[in-house]
Amino acid sequence: MEKKKVVTEYSKLSEELLKLYDETYPTGIAGSTIRFPNAKGEIVTAVRLETSDTIYLVKVSAKPKEVLTEEQMDELVRPSEKEESEDEEKSEDEEEPRNNRSFDDD
Repeated sequence: MEKKKVVTEYSKLSEELLKLYDETYPTGIAGSTIRFPNAKGEIVTAVRLETSDTIYLVKVSAKPKEVLTEEQMDELVRPSEKEESEDEEKSEDEEEPRNNRSFDDD
């Protein structure tokens, strides 16, 4: 017998399914998500949750949270030029500690 397949939202899970969800993903859902288009053509992110008779696709997001500009992505991926120049100045100002002891041939 093939299991029933259901697509549902996280907010609509019963207490029993919420408990199973927490047991299935105790450390979070990172790396366990799947993406698929819904009837409106939007990309939906979901995780699989399976019981003895049903396979659930639990939607965790139906809309993108935020669309980042290229500049915002650059800021997240690499440090800004200002930070780089500050780091360069700092390394130029820092000198290796000097040993004030003198060594005489006495």
